[in-house]
Amino acid sequence: MRRKLAHLILIFCWLVSPFAGAARQPDDYVVLCYHDIVDLKLTPNLKLYPQTIRRDTLIRHFNWIRLHGYQPVSFQQVLDARAGKVPLPDKAILLSFDDGYESFYRLVYPLLKLYRYPAVLALVGSWLEVADDQMVSYGNDKLPRSYFVNWPQIREMQASGLVEIASHSFASHYGLPANPQGNVQPAVTTAGWSQAGYESMAAYQARVKADFDASARQLKRQTGQAPRIMVWPYGAFNETTLALAREAGMPFAFTLTEGINRLDESGNTVRRYLLDEDTSLETLDEILGGNTWESPVERLVHVDLDYVYDPDPRQMNKNIDMLLDRIKGYGITTVYLQAYADDNGDGVAEALYFPNRHMPVKADLFNRVAWQLKTRAGVKVYAWMPVMAYDMGPNHAYVTDSRTGKPARGQYLRLSPWDPASRRILLDIYEDLGFYTKFDGLLFHDDAFLSDYEGPFPLERTPEALQAQGERKTDLLIDFTMELRDAAARYRQGGADGLKTARNIYATLVTEPESQQWFAQSMAAFAKAYDYTAVMAMPYMEQAKNPDEWLARLAEDSLAQVPAERLVFELQSRNWRTEQPIPDAELARWMQIIQSKGVNNFGYYPDDFHNNQPDPAVLRPVFSVQTRPRPMLLPQVSASAKGGADASIESAGQPAVSGNRREVKDE
Repeated sequence: MRRKLAHLILIFCWLVSPFAGAARQPDDYVVLCYHDIVDLKLTPNLKLYPQTIRRDTLIRHFNWIRLHGYQPVSFQQVLDARAGKVPLPDKAILLSFDDGYESFYRLVYPLLKLYRYPAVLALVGSWLEVADDQMVSYGNDKLPRSYFVNWPQIREMQASGLVEIASHSFASHYGLPANPQGNVQPAVTTAGWSQAGYESMAAYQARVKADFDASARQLKRQTGQAPRIMVWPYGAFNETTLALAREAGMPFAFTLTEGINRLDESGNTVRRYLLDEDTSLETLDEILGGNTWESPVERLVHVDLDYVYDPDPRQMNKNIDMLLDRIKGYGITTVYLQAYADDNGDGVAEALYFPNRHMPVKADLFNRVAWQLKTRAGVKVYAWMPVMAYDMGPNHAYVTDSRTGKPARGQYLRLSPWDPASRRILLDIYEDLGFYTKFDGLLFHDDAFLSDYEGPFPLERTPEALQAQGERKTDLLIDFTMELRDAAARYRQGGADGLKTARNIYATLVTEPESQQWFAQSMAAFAKAYDYTAVMAMPYMEQAKNPDEWLARLAEDSLAQVPAERLVFELQSRNWRTEQPIPDAELARWMQIIQSKGVNNFGYYPDDFHNNQPDPAVLRPVFSVQTRPRPMLLPQVSASAKGGADASIESAGQPAVSGNRREVKDE
């Protein structure tokens, strides 16, 4: 009986839960990414690398693809369909193979000819330049040159019309030290660190440009055709590398960002699914059918790097390990991670936790902790950054009160975004954040407000004028945060496409929308501009007499203004008026209250991991996404069917699609 009930619950979850990938539509296609293929019957002692797949497994994939009516297409067919020449067949897919292993010629190419399946083969140029009797540097290993295809094989496959040759860079398929602590990150998107310091932006761009140009020249010289596709090593790219690849003649870029590709989408970035030996046929069905699923909710912890930092490096390492273990065991999705230093707790940045052009660096810490959280704890990391609240000292232009001509007492000290010099500083800081660190999103701090006595507009005190000015200032600040986002995306790994944004908003703006004129903030405007509107749902900070009732009303009012999927509640885990932690049971009850009202994305601030406050054992049942069952996918059967990579870099944070995506994790 319990088994039947559990089965019914899973089916119900499938009916009501969203999927990560939308259902397949006409004129779309899915790209699969393979690496090395082995035949263990012939080479039983061969060392296997990540993403290595057995020949028998690949044949099962190919048979399953045919049986279920999927139709592999060439990239030229995709381009012809985009140009309106010939539409794509239904259930179109594209096969791609990275790195240029000899096994592609020996094992895959015969299968492509047998099945008449086209494919894209991505080559690392420098590996092909190695002499026959020499070894190829492959991550931390050395492999014989014979492990990779040679030019006669490449030319033969290209001439067949089944295989398109793409660039996988000339010599950028490796990891660079990305910080003083030694974290290794993809060379294409990383400012390399050495004892002499960090690589400059100019040197970085010159290195990447030279690499792409060399790859394009080599492939043109050896095959007679210049490549038009850049397949990013480890799936790592940014807006700058996209532009450099276009300049080198490769306007199309294959990533490891998962998702279906649609012909009507702008841009030339192609999403792919990374497969490995453990990718089941059931998972393949989910991928190709557009039915992949991931938790539709965000559960987050807001972390102060000020709590992690310690002048003693050994203690700081202990702090990092303690934080990582805690976050990994929580079963959450996201960490909002402080990227600035605020020793006096006034909310104004006096230093930063990453290299930059304008402010002191308290410690080069953000990139290290963010990368470890992403790769070891498996969470998304948002860089928590002020919009304007940076203390640059005297001789800088700050937001001033029109009554005094000076910064308002009791408010954040904020650089003026309409002063050209201050604006340039703020944009530079965000650009440096993207250049030196790796993160998934931006959380804009609550400092982005302007009172009715602040701003660049003439002061009028009529109610109508104040309301109009509040709306104009709201738009001004939103537009500026979008400029900051674009600055961060210029060098950020993943570029602008996947860069998520969240912005804090005071609870007063939820319950009293007319307060916009005093803050230049608006729930409705935020809902249109950002991926998430993060309401500071902190009852004791707002002096609520009955916190439970206050939160329930706030949830109802918030959901009336912002869609649930774009709303985040940040609860307080500390009562700053009494300087005491919120009892764990009370915080857990708050989470239950807001969930009962329909708020599914939530977290808390601050996290005192030193004192285990709050206690994950108490919160986990109502907080962890791992307590939510994954949905049962109903089988999809077509009408016709009814009768390698360097593991130390972890594919730039993109794991292979392996195993059963329906697996329900146990606590």
